[in-house]
Amino acid sequence: KAHTISFKSKSDSALISSPHYNLSKEDTFFRQCFEIEANIGSGSFGDVFRVRSKEDGRMYAVKRSRVPFRGTTDRKEKLEEVRKMESLPHHPNCVRFYQAWEENQFLYIQLELCQSSLSEISEEQHELPEHLIWDYMIDLLLAIQHLHDNDLIHMDVKPENILLSMEGVCKLGDFGLVVNLKENLFDATEGDSKYLAPEVLGGIFSKKADIFSLGITLLELACDLDLPANGTLWHELRHGSLPPTITRHLSKDLSAVMEMMMNPDASNRPSASQLLEHPLLRSRRRWRCLKLGWQNARLSFRANL
Repeated sequence: KAHTISFKSKSDSALISSPHYNLSKEDTFFRQCFEIEANIGSGSFGDVFRVRSKEDGRMYAVKRSRVPFRGTTDRKEKLEEVRKMESLPHHPNCVRFYQAWEENQFLYIQLELCQSSLSEISEEQHELPEHLIWDYMIDLLLAIQHLHDNDLIHMDVKPENILLSMEGVCKLGDFGLVVNLKENLFDATEGDSKYLAPEVLGGIFSKKADIFSLGITLLELACDLDLPANGTLWHELRHGSLPPTITRHLSKDLSAVMEMMMNPDASNRPSASQLLEHPLLRSRRRWRCLKLGWQNARLSFRANL
């Protein structure tokens, strides 16, 4: 039977309930309570489905683990992601978590549905226009600022973990490697080496690591760059100045901000809050807010017609 997963109560598992869930039927809670429209993503973690809830009629994404729990330890490790997502206060630039449950030793996580990842968008469009890079930078700095204000480090900022909402807002997702600075860092795990800040290799986990990862992510998107996991270019990108052969078509402003974000010395790397208040971003942030406000007003108007 399906059991809800929540760390807000004394027990992390209780029988899940829904008017559409009949315990006497063989079908899973997932199939009884959702209309499954498509598999929209697969990976080592499992599969992601676009679904419509039979309870409220809204669209969601549901992530299902690829294989059943291999035992108590494996279950505990997989449920860590749920604990981290549940503990994170909601923010418009973070993918929203709704609920999680387990059934037949599989883990299901119900999330906000987005249109695609930045990885998928970059594969289709290659070099993204600079105005989009600025917009995405602001959205993601707001998400990272929110995490850092709650003493959390994402540790895996990269295009695959950044989703674009139906309204065109960038949202940070996949909180499986999140580090809580209020807890023991013994189990902290580094993310993808392509986006890794240099100090993390030395075992230093700090908020500034997310800033570096975002900077190199935006560089990849702006320049259609094939980032290496190691080697000469990997080291060049962590020496403090961006190779002119890569950035020659970028504006001086964008190059300057990226170099600040990718400063190899974490102590000299600006925080998310400092970047959002930087003169090169302050006015762009205001325009971004106005643009999104206008879009939301237009969508609301159309919905009420």
